[in-house]
Amino acid sequence: MEVKFVEDPKLNEKVVEVIEELKREIVRRFRPKSIIITGSFGKGEARVVEYGGKLKFLSDCEVILIPYKWIFDRRRLDEFERDFYERTGLKVEIWGFTPTLYLCVPFLNKKMKPIISNYELKYGSKVIYGEDYLKRIPSFGPEDIPVWEGVRLLLNRMAEALEHFSVNGSREMAFWCDKIVLACQDALLLTIGKFAPSYRERNEVFVKSLEHFDLPCAQELVELATEATKRRLGRDETPHDILKYWFRVSEMCDEVLRYVVRKGYGIEFDDYLDFQEKYTKSGLKDYTTLPFNNSLLQNLFRFLKAKIATKQKLPTLKMLLRARTKWDHLLYSHIPLVYFGVREDYEVNTKYLDKVVFFLHMVGYDDLDIKDYSFDEWTRVKGVFVEAWRQLQL
Repeated sequence: MEVKFVEDPKLNEKVVEVIEELKREIVRRFRPKSIIITGSFGKGEARVVEYGGKLKFLSDCEVILIPYKWIFDRRRLDEFERDFYERTGLKVEIWGFTPTLYLCVPFLNKKMKPIISNYELKYGSKVIYGEDYLKRIPSFGPEDIPVWEGVRLLLNRMAEALEHFSVNGSREMAFWCDKIVLACQDALLLTIGKFAPSYRERNEVFVKSLEHFDLPCAQELVELATEATKRRLGRDETPHDILKYWFRVSEMCDEVLRYVVRKGYGIEFDDYLDFQEKYTKSGLKDYTTLPFNNSLLQNLFRFLKAKIATKQKLPTLKMLLRARTKWDHLLYSHIPLVYFGVREDYEVNTKYLDKVVFFLHMVGYDDLDIKDYSFDEWTRVKGVFVEAWRQLQL
């Protein structure tokens, strides 16, 4: 039975040939025990088109190698990725350090949590070579995924989207608006114990579940999520007014985030200063994707990842001296202050901006000072904040 990477059967035959070539070369050069395809290729929903008999890959191919041995030196992998892209047009992203830890160490394997990434890895990926390590992931259903995963997904998408915000609009900006819309859909589904690894299946479940959500924006969100899903699966179009789309999505995101934290945790808040305070005093701050709940170990893991794997600025001495502070959650509680910190008329929320700058000073950006409360200053602070988020990402 032929493996499905794209929805069109004839196109899939040609894509299979490229993936087979990828597999042969990886085996020859790196000799892994297992090769796992994840992301849209793993789900069978990759975006690929054909022009004049030549394939054009619109989706990247995410590849996990087990065991993954290149955490300190990726040069061979990077060279291979560049060479394969130049020859085939397929951008390959090879990774696997964290899956190797969880899937190869029995103690950690038993500690794998029912989170979205593990669910999609188990049910939305394909082993194309070697041992099926996916069988080692504990079995769990959508109903086992905590509502926190929806909150985390929303906050991550908000932070990612901020990097692409532009007053001129762009295809990338529209793409990330779509990602926020789909995150709203997914977060709502988790409040009723539903989810699916496939974009198409998730949207179909969401459409059928509309009656469960007592939200003024629910019907419009269904329509936008359906359109975003179609674009995600290959429709080559963008909203007409991207800037207007951004701020409409922002309004919906606000409504959905309030709904999800109220449904999941009984938390209601006035504004996002109130949210930030209640987040850090609630059970939300106790959730982690890591296999240990101790805050010291969590910080140590993230600090080592930031310093060794990414070689970036954090952690600072200030952070190390307050080792029991849950820095990742503290940062996440500030994401809405940045995302909702500017209005459609470009007026900046001064209180939100002050709070974000104060936090960035706490984590070591001491030289960050704001001259005024202009949109340009918000843009500058936003860039620094996104840099910090990338180093402490949950």
